[in-house]
Amino acid sequence: MKISEYRLKSCFAPYIEKFIQEKRAAGFIYESEEWKMKHFDAFCIGESVTEPCLNRELVKKWGTLRDGEALATCSARISVIRQFALFLAPLGIEAYISSKFYKAEKKVVHILSDAEIKAFFEEVDSYVPAISIAGFYRLAAEYKVIFRLIYCCGLRISEARKLCWKDVDLKQGTIRILQSKGHKDRLVYMAEDLTELLQTYEKVLHDKYHCLSNWVFPARETDRCLSNCTIDKKFCEFWAFTPYAECCDKAPTVHCLRHTFVVKRMDLWMEKGIPLKEMLPYLSRYLGHQSPDETFYYSHQVAEAFRIIRDSDKSGKLVIPEVKAYE
Repeated sequence: MKISEYRLKSCFAPYIEKFIQEKRAAGFIYESEEWKMKHFDAFCIGESVTEPCLNRELVKKWGTLRDGEALATCSARISVIRQFALFLAPLGIEAYISSKFYKAEKKVVHILSDAEIKAFFEEVDSYVPAISIAGFYRLAAEYKVIFRLIYCCGLRISEARKLCWKDVDLKQGTIRILQSKGHKDRLVYMAEDLTELLQTYEKVLHDKYHCLSNWVFPARETDRCLSNCTIDKKFCEFWAFTPYAECCDKAPTVHCLRHTFVVKRMDLWMEKGIPLKEMLPYLSRYLGHQSPDETFYYSHQVAEAFRIIRDSDKSGKLVIPEVKAYE
């Protein structure tokens, strides 16, 4: 089932449409949630549900953990139906409000080393499409830019792929991120070499591929932007060709580029003796975080950070003496 083209057909269809409209009117993007609601609609058809009654049995069956499904994914499915139930209840429709959620363990994010970053982008730059079609070569040019933009600016995947040319100022070297996570808008400054890369990239799109899309990273159909699925798939393909893929116990994801950006920036400040307490509010704003506490979380995941902290700590050696070997 190609969910992007799916049309709501179950007895819940008019309620789902109104539910999504209400959420978006309140300022929520509700993109992935719409995707889940379409799956729920198809699920109801498969279960032969003919009356708009969100009873306990139906909700429980929908919320059952599936084979190979991550706990976080299952919880996300349950969460959106819980919101739907809260929407239905005031309308006088029977709606079971679930309180059962799977608690997934917090995963340690893979922070890419300088060598891994270099190897990854070498694979991106050397990529040649298997099919000799102009559209695929255009996409190859896009991959070289979008992964660098995510890494160099610490962007979320959705922020990069949904970027429009009207929100990019190539003279000032800035990009506007509108209505991102937490409904926060912000201005992101790019390094000079990254700005030059985008300038060259824009010229290639227009002059070589005659692509006049409003999207900075258009899909094969230029009226749409690249999908999460495509970006994730290509990242995994490029990473798999690096010499580090086989010896890595946990393969990185696209989002690891954002984590790596944050950690390397914090490490650089610590190496230079710049107090993190002073810089974190600025970094937090740059990343679109709610608070510096959310940003500082990244530093807890890196062994390199502890090396820098240890080398910079002047009083620690006095408080905790070195342990000498027994003679």
